[in-house]
Amino acid sequence: MRTGSPDGAREPISPCRHAFAAARSPYNAGVHPDQPGTCESAATRPATEASLPVRYLQYRGGEGMLAWAFHRISGVAIWAFVLLHVLDIWLVGANPSLYDDVLKLYASPAGRVGETLLGAALLYHALNGLRIIVMDFWPAMTVFHKQLWYGIWVVFVVVGLPGAYIILRPIWAGVS
Repeated sequence: MRTGSPDGAREPISPCRHAFAAARSPYNAGVHPDQPGTCESAATRPATEASLPVRYLQYRGGEGMLAWAFHRISGVAIWAFVLLHVLDIWLVGANPSLYDDVLKLYASPAGRVGETLLGAALLYHALNGLRIIVMDFWPAMTVFHKQLWYGIWVVFVVVGLPGAYIILRPIWAGVS
């Protein structure tokens, strides 16, 4: 509480003195509804627009959220594959006939689709990890996080489609 007047009455805080309006960086540049340098923007905002606290709790989505979600999903898929791989390698010594059956499953059309999805998860996780490294080592690049994300999708398609074709080709050739 501030007491700026001699009689001790409270003085209202100006929208220009809001913490987000005072300290702007590439990380919060587009988040705050007030335009930098204007005191009138909060006061002249239309009444239909959500109030400030509600606005920060609303889903905003976008490329950053999708990159985060896909990175976590691909990471969990890779972790599940590592567990499965440890299990099937254990089967080599524990039960060789069951191991042979597992290899037949991997060579089936369903196994090849799973292998293609695993390859896609590995490729996306690696490329997005490189994007994160670039932004960590060069913070100025965070301004271009959307462009970097679209760039990794271009590389993903250019590298991933030929890889998927090679993995799935035996299904189309009738070989299993």
